[in-house]
Amino acid sequence: MKDEKERVLDLTKDNHMNRITRIGLMMIALCVSLAGASIIKSGDVLDIVVQGHPEFSGRFTVSETGTIDYPLLADEQVVNITTSELMNDLTLKLVKHIDNPLVIISIIAKPEIVVYVLGQVKVPGPVKTYQGATLQEVLQMAGGPLETANIEKIKIVHKNLPDESAEYFDMKAFLSTGNMADMPKLKPDDTVILLGLQKSNKVKVIGAVNKPGFFDLTEKTNIFELIYLAGGPSERGDLSRVRRFTQQNGKSMEEVINVQAFLDKGEMDNMPIVSPGDVVMVYERWYDWRTMLSILNNVLLFVVAIQALTGAVKF
Repeated sequence: MKDEKERVLDLTKDNHMNRITRIGLMMIALCVSLAGASIIKSGDVLDIVVQGHPEFSGRFTVSETGTIDYPLLADEQVVNITTSELMNDLTLKLVKHIDNPLVIISIIAKPEIVVYVLGQVKVPGPVKTYQGATLQEVLQMAGGPLETANIEKIKIVHKNLPDESAEYFDMKAFLSTGNMADMPKLKPDDTVILLGLQKSNKVKVIGAVNKPGFFDLTEKTNIFELIYLAGGPSERGDLSRVRRFTQQNGKSMEEVINVQAFLDKGEMDNMPIVSPGDVVMVYERWYDWRTMLSILNNVLLFVVAIQALTGAVKF
């Protein structure tokens, strides 16, 4: 047990340390006041520290109307004054609530915010960045857009605003012009949504068919059914040589399909399925039954002519 003398000495030491701490903090506040003639403006983030009173401390964003959400400064304009002037004003207000308030106010240069990036990006989810970060910077933090992303219509939804007030930004056009003035700057809790590219449901049939053109795919369709949507093969259409052009994993591919072989084997279930955006071309046969009859007729006439000529020259 400490005697009375030791307790008095401990109390004296504590008071001495508290005075040193307070003097140090006052010096810091004085330095901030002298050096910090920063003019407060809308959009700034103020770091308010009241020594020993966290309930009166925090970070507050200056609204477009020039106010901050601080209990003792509600509805009071804080723009177009210096941080030191606001420190003095707040100190006078705090003396009514606490003894000897020590207030330090500074402007955060790049306050941290969270933005949500969803949809066609490599790493969707919340992204930590700084206030005023551009859309391009935030997309890079989310891993960048996927190849399937529609960068021509990037949706930006602002917190507490209806969906119909969302902004849309054409990143493709920006990459062509490079005009930074067009690049949106993001705010806390904004949501960025990259939608996928819309694929056309149309397919095209060309070549030796009765009704070439574009056709809508409303359900699962194989290549034989598609050809008959185009009126079926023409008289010279060759179902053993049907070429299909398609897209797979972003690459153009083509193949020649023997549709007639599937028909001959009765393998309709194995008939290749067409996809939106495909182009199907039916080749023509170089001959048909009329051509063959014409050829045979010409051959017959040639033989007869030869025989007649041969008989005519006999002696």
